Amino acid sequence: MSYSFPAAAPNEPGYDKNQVDSFINHARAQYSDPTLEVVTSNQLRNTEFDLVHGGYDITSVDTAMDRLEDAFSAREIQRQKQQRGDGAVQDRLERVKEIVVGRILRPKRKRFSNVGYLLRGYDRKQVDTLCDQVSVHLASGAPLQLNTVRRAIFKAKRGGYVESQVDAFIDRVVEILQIEKNR
Repeated sequence: MSYSFPAAAPNEPGYDKNQVDSFINHARAQYSDPTLEVVTSNQLRNTEFDLVHGGYDITSVDTAMDRLEDAFSAREIQRQKQQRGDGAVQDRLERVKEIVVGRILRPKRKRFSNVGYLLRGYDRKQVDTLCDQVSVHLASGAPLQLNTVRRAIFKAKRGGYVESQVDAFIDRVVEILQIEKNR
């Protein structure tokens, strides 16, 4: 079944239509039946599709995936509340915050491992700026938009931060924001 995402221009990359349709079929089945747990919000967040010419428009698919992730996350949090109580959700939030704060408290330009000067990684200054925004949010409750974190894009720089570490950090921040929203 096709889901009517707009197609990318013929000479522009887009997501592989078959991969997207297959994944959306599984997610839609779960969305329709909350008792199923085929896909978790974390799996949704980390799903990648191949890029092909004439595939689905990347922004449209990403937006739909974000909405699904938010819906699944809300269900997961509500399920955890029902099964284990509010304390379990609060404990989960505190554990994830502890991990994030551990990174934030490190000195700037040393918050994550560097790839070395022959390789490219995420621009340390840009990542540190995001870390500062997260720090302000956690310390004062200042607003931090979920999509600001989700859509953070960093330049590639020689000697930058290891991408997988920064990506895992961003996943944890997204998790914090989702829990705060659905507590």
